[in-house]
Amino acid sequence: MQKLIKIIIACSKGYEVYAVGGFVRDLLLKRVCNDMDLSVNKDVEKFAKKVAKTLNAKIVILDDTSKIYRIILKAGDVKNIDISLFDGKSIEEDLRNRDFTVNAMAFKVGDFGDFRNNIVFADNKCMQDLKSKTINIFSKNVFKKDSLRMLRAFRFASELNFKISDETLKQIKTDSDLINKSAAERVKNEFFRILSSRESSKYLRIMDDCGLLAAMFPEVSKMKKASKKYYYHPQGLFQHSFETMEAVENILNNLKKYFPDNYKELEAHFSNGENYSEYITKGNLLKFAALFHDSAKPETAKKEGGKVRFFGHEEQGARKIEEIAQSLKMSKKDVANAKFLIENHMRPSTLTKNNIVTNKAALKFFRDIGDNTPDLLILSMADWHSYKKLKIFSHKELKAQENSVRGLISQYYEIKNAKPLPKLIDGNIIMKEFKLKPGPWLGDLLNYVIEAQQEGKISDKKSALKLLLSKLASVKKKYKL
Repeated sequence: MQKLIKIIIACSKGYEVYAVGGFVRDLLLKRVCNDMDLSVNKDVEKFAKKVAKTLNAKIVILDDTSKIYRIILKAGDVKNIDISLFDGKSIEEDLRNRDFTVNAMAFKVGDFGDFRNNIVFADNKCMQDLKSKTINIFSKNVFKKDSLRMLRAFRFASELNFKISDETLKQIKTDSDLINKSAAERVKNEFFRILSSRESSKYLRIMDDCGLLAAMFPEVSKMKKASKKYYYHPQGLFQHSFETMEAVENILNNLKKYFPDNYKELEAHFSNGENYSEYITKGNLLKFAALFHDSAKPETAKKEGGKVRFFGHEEQGARKIEEIAQSLKMSKKDVANAKFLIENHMRPSTLTKNNIVTNKAALKFFRDIGDNTPDLLILSMADWHSYKKLKIFSHKELKAQENSVRGLISQYYEIKNAKPLPKLIDGNIIMKEFKLKPGPWLGDLLNYVIEAQQEGKISDKKSALKLLLSKLASVKKKYKL
């Protein structure tokens, strides 16, 4: 940090440069500072490029209208430096235009060594609210200036473990419809940072009370308006969906309790954000999917034999989550995984409905679901848990379902961690042996070999070819070869 500050000070000659906002707040709270916020009095683009060049770092425009630049660092505790122009003629005016009192503080970067004695505050509320751990707006116009600040209030509260003042919540309720004026990528980032909290359901419930959740996601309003007569939960579909998300969060927060043999592997799995877009991990994506997993039930509800059925709600729900995810400008992989979870969310219940899962059925499930196996199994467990208070299922039934999921998770990691089985055959051998052209049928034939090998029924090329010969006629019939 000291080295970084020295470099910024060296670049600051001829400028007024202040450390501002969350960076100052986090220093006062003695929190790890991953992001640095700077405000400069003039030529912000020129200054930002100068700092980026000195640090040999990448620079991007965060907000072209407000002229906010981000420098992305390759190493060190600080990952990003955001640099903006004074919002006003002076730093004092800039601070009065900021979002919340706990962020309306600054010090000159040159005073970093003794920053506590050199802080400029917008007014005396700043330290009062910081000490009382309260997120508080400066004025009633704060969200009209930047509607994303409504989400930031919840994100700050969830990350800092602060409360949101009644005045702020009242203003969010008034201005909630403005949220759609914010750039989709910014909304996505703030929302998924909230979902990363261990208590995200608490904050989403308050967001819902303020009307912010429904303003962001019209599907929430549709779920609330769905006829309650089709659902066990007194408040209908949205209550079930929300409580499923709460149950997912509870399971993820207590992996050791639910999966004592595999919790370390699951912790690593759900914290993984590799190949996902910014701020998205497997864990918060699962919460997102849980919230909308049954969103297509109203359109698919039909009475059949005296019972209400929801045939096809998984496929239709997958299309809905795709639209929602795309509206947030989520990456293709984010969208594909959310879709996959909803499209397949009924499979674990079908697999475990008799509490007897054959080895063959389990292996096929793992092969079909792949890396999403833990996610889908925990979504299924959470779906069942959402009925706990209603006592739709007996304690015995719930325990049996938990045991089935636990057993499948254990089996999944046993196979995943085992030494890979030797490759007995490949597509080229199959094409040559049975005079086949390339196509999806090769995948089917290879899966027969893998399945039989995993079950210990075959162990060499000769037995693999013999097995495929017995399956060839049915595969040809399937693909009309």
